[in-house]
Amino acid sequence: MTKPLSCIVIDDFLLDRQAVENEILNYPNLKLSGSFDNCVDALSFFNTCKPDVLFVDIDMPEINGLDFIRSINQSNCINVIVSSHPEYALQGFQLKVFDFILKPVESPRFCSSIQRINDFIQLKSKAEAYDVLFENEKVIFKDGHSSVTLNLNEILYLEAYGDYTKIVTEKKSHLTLTTLSSFLESLPAGKFMRIHRSYVIAINKVQCFNIKNIDMGASILPVGKTYLREAKQAFKPL
Repeated sequence: MTKPLSCIVIDDFLLDRQAVENEILNYPNLKLSGSFDNCVDALSFFNTCKPDVLFVDIDMPEINGLDFIRSINQSNCINVIVSSHPEYALQGFQLKVFDFILKPVESPRFCSSIQRINDFIQLKSKAEAYDVLFENEKVIFKDGHSSVTLNLNEILYLEAYGDYTKIVTEKKSHLTLTTLSSFLESLPAGKFMRIHRSYVIAINKVQCFNIKNIDMGASILPVGKTYLREAKQAFKPL
């Protein structure tokens, strides 16, 4: 049996903190190791116990959630912000937080975040290569102990997972240890487009575009405001 992921929750508002705690209790693969109403006490616990997953609010006294994440950002912890302030989302993603959940916490949204965490953990265990090679319209990388060669036309989209990039094809997903920005720089111009801080799509795989999201067939991906103008120019909204 796989060891549960240890989690800590930091939120100075009791009801919000309890809401996250209750969600965690619904998942056998998660273990609530600590719960705190301030970042000062949490930091001491964090440095000693090294949890796998952090759920943290932003707007707190003394040390806010963003500063807390900055202080522990060299760790391998998966950081999830839980906040009622969407304006902090950009700063969060600049700090490479794994997810940003808006309050009030809803079970389907929390479930989606946990599914992404589980996918990431599973794929990360196979990602042993530190280099991705691009040559002759192909990408070559390691998946576990095997070498994988993909034609670029097999790729549906790419998804950022911190310092990793998830490659999604119609048949399978792979995780490579390279950032999404670095991956995109190596792709041929005109064939791929960034539509969100977390997503790059293969232009010829788009099935439908309707301003808020893009249908890639297997998945529907969000379009970020920063990338909306370019997306409108490339695709006619339906």
